[in-house]
Amino acid sequence: AVWSVFSFGAKLKFNQIKMQNIYFVTTNKNKFERAQKSLSEFGIKIEQIDIELAESRSENPRDIVKEKAEQAFQKLQKPLIVEDSGFFIDALGGFPMTHIKFSLTTLGIGKILKAMAGEKNRHAEWRMAAAYVDENGKTEIFEFIEGGDISKEAKENLRSSDTTMSEYWKIFVPTEANPRNLALSEMVDNDLELQMKFFNKNNQFAQLGQWLSKK
Repeated sequence: AVWSVFSFGAKLKFNQIKMQNIYFVTTNKNKFERAQKSLSEFGIKIEQIDIELAESRSENPRDIVKEKAEQAFQKLQKPLIVEDSGFFIDALGGFPMTHIKFSLTTLGIGKILKAMAGEKNRHAEWRMAAAYVDENGKTEIFEFIEGGDISKEAKENLRSSDTTMSEYWKIFVPTEANPRNLALSEMVDNDLELQMKFFNKNNQFAQLGQWLSKK
């Protein structure tokens, strides 16, 4: 009897979470759709909203989403999500970190590969963080890290333009769910399906959905 009462209460609380509006603060349509896809697996609906936020000086995605989420909540006063990411290359001291657009505009992947010439350590990783703020202003952070290696040359982009998130995909070869050792930009059909299955199951939004479903 105790178990059934607890289960009913937990289910009722999760249904309340599903019914309330959760806002995803972003101007990026692809980011919103990616979050929407992951959270919909848990019956959670989100709405996209644009709120002007001050730029963080941090180079850590976890710190950035925490700062921006708290800023956004001060203005909106409603449950919300903020996401940010960075690309970290070991041999370059972590560069470009969260300065992805700037590094591509000023250097491009050609110069990045030149800087990597002769390097034995080619490890790199995407760090993706999401912050969720509940109706009381409490913040929870979820992070997904995808490790891999930098290729020795830029690979062809076989992906459609609307699914290509970064030029760095041409030189990033993920470790997980990648039996043919392809760069992200080369993945189509079965290779892409395998990678996306891994990503959708483990990413920061899936972690958030799992956490919300257990509240």
